[in-house]
Amino acid sequence: MIRLFTALCKLKFKSLSDEAIFQNATDEFKHYNEKCPRCGATGMISPHGSYSRNLVSYQDEKTIESRVSPSRFECTSCDTTHALLPDIIVPYSQYSLRFMLAVLIAYFERDTTITAICKRFGIAVSTLYAWKARLLEHKSLMLGELISHKKPSLAFVNGLFNSTDLSNRLNSFFRRHTFSFLQNHSQIATRSNPP
Repeated sequence: MIRLFTALCKLKFKSLSDEAIFQNATDEFKHYNEKCPRCGATGMISPHGSYSRNLVSYQDEKTIESRVSPSRFECTSCDTTHALLPDIIVPYSQYSLRFMLAVLIAYFERDTTITAICKRFGIAVSTLYAWKARLLEHKSLMLGELISHKKPSLAFVNGLFNSTDLSNRLNSFFRRHTFSFLQNHSQIATRSNPP
């Protein structure tokens, strides 16, 4: 997969829908000088169709289900195909990054019950607890173990949600760990590292 880290800043994150952020990011993508995520060859990827996937987002206090069509690209050097996924998309999940962060903020605010939060967002209790565990793990990876224990989870999630450089932080996390923030990394496809 090709991860596209755009200017996902506070203003864009708050004012545009996840579908609009997805569309803007993919429309602006230029594949001509892009490196293949598998072999590292530059300028060897070309358009190779698209596919349709669900995107569950959260905006204006409501859950929105839509369909988006990520583009696929083929590397002529190593004959692999890769989906283009902007940072608003969490790989292997139908839920957007904003949706997951909104659920986690509601959980860490502790203003209501777990059952009420899950009903409000239309998710299972087990899903919420899986995201919480993943967030705590990724928080430690992002901040380091010592700082992670000192920083309250609500402050961390709110800091991400309101960050002016969210895309840079997500990009840094991806480059360091080879999986995306909040991605269930047990589902990572095996690949070789680019040279």
